[in-house]
Amino acid sequence: MDEPGGSADRQRRDWDSRLDALGLTTTVRRDSALAILVAAITAGPLFLPGISATVAGLLVAQAAVLSLRRVRPVWCLGAVLALQIGLAVAADPGEGIRGAALAIAVYTCGALMSKRRSLMIAGLAAFTETVSFVVLSAIPAALDSTLTASPPMISRILVQIVLSAILYGGAAALGRNTTIRRRYTEMVELRATEAAENLRVRTDAALAAERTRMARELHDVAAHQLTTLIVQATVVERMLDRDPEAVRRSAVAIRTEGKSALQNLRLVVGALREAGPAEPGLPDGGAPVPGLVMIENLVAGHAATQMRPKLIVSGRPVEFSEAADLTLYRVAQEALSNARDHAPGAAVTIKIDHRAEGSVLEVHNGPASARGVRGVRVDRRHRGFGLIGMRERAGLIGASLAAGPTPDGGWSVKLTIPRTAGRL
Repeated sequence: MDEPGGSADRQRRDWDSRLDALGLTTTVRRDSALAILVAAITAGPLFLPGISATVAGLLVAQAAVLSLRRVRPVWCLGAVLALQIGLAVAADPGEGIRGAALAIAVYTCGALMSKRRSLMIAGLAAFTETVSFVVLSAIPAALDSTLTASPPMISRILVQIVLSAILYGGAAALGRNTTIRRRYTEMVELRATEAAENLRVRTDAALAAERTRMARELHDVAAHQLTTLIVQATVVERMLDRDPEAVRRSAVAIRTEGKSALQNLRLVVGALREAGPAEPGLPDGGAPVPGLVMIENLVAGHAATQMRPKLIVSGRPVEFSEAADLTLYRVAQEALSNARDHAPGAAVTIKIDHRAEGSVLEVHNGPASARGVRGVRVDRRHRGFGLIGMRERAGLIGASLAAGPTPDGGWSVKLTIPRTAGRL
């Protein structure tokens, strides 16, 4: 559905394009073309019997003045009005000749000026013409004492007053209405343009936010769980001939971690496609969203890498929003991965303290241990999203995150989640 005034504005633009193609690119040129057109039309009386050349010349002169109608609208109206009075003098009594230029000049004043000023000028012009008509009608009576103000003369004066009011008032009102309509159309177009621009900005922002969210999720899944798989595979390789039982446990851990990584990847990729029918074993056609209930599985998966993290949970669990629950899990996951990569073999403690006002997650690792897993090289060239991602996640749900070194040479990550985190 088109916006109000859209069709009229398109027609106006098409008309402007056509005039530009004819070389009428300026206001004066276009008004001069209008003046020539009106002059050609009003020149017709030259070929009518009984019409003097003076009258026809005055009509053409009226039209010529229109070339300045938008440059000097008041001056143009004054000149056209003066020529109209000249027509009243030159024409025979009772002819009442009016040129089209008079209505056009009044219309222009109404279109270009304020309502009050245009009505004042139109009223003054109507008064001037009416007075001139009365004076010109009274001159014969003044010259001939036998003539008196007859009823027909009075009727003609009244008709003149009514016609002047209609001509000047109607033309000025029409011009004013045209300007109001044009401004309304421009306002509607401006608002439509602003709305489209705002929609584009919001869409770009939403896409950027979604790309950032997807990058965080992919980073959490790939950089953490796949790195864990690499570490576990290295353990298997080193223990293959010495401890078959440890190899078996590591193989089980690799399988479990691999299934978890696959489920998380399906969860992330599922956000990129439309919802479909539920897949076997997965509610609603997707993987379960990681959260607090999966922290133990997360810790167990890292235990297979010889980190031996310790989980301490106190207090009654808080019912968080899904976003807050996922944030707690991802921050714990990132902190454990950082400890594994930067302090291999260090003691790691994960504390989750549930309080009335919310929950506090604190992951602390000591300094790196010489007993850490050797032979494992973690590619850190593409890291750097860890702390940034954790802070972004915390900020999105209204939580706070603090991270930094500890006096014992280790590192601590502390996430404080209020009870209302992530709720609209």
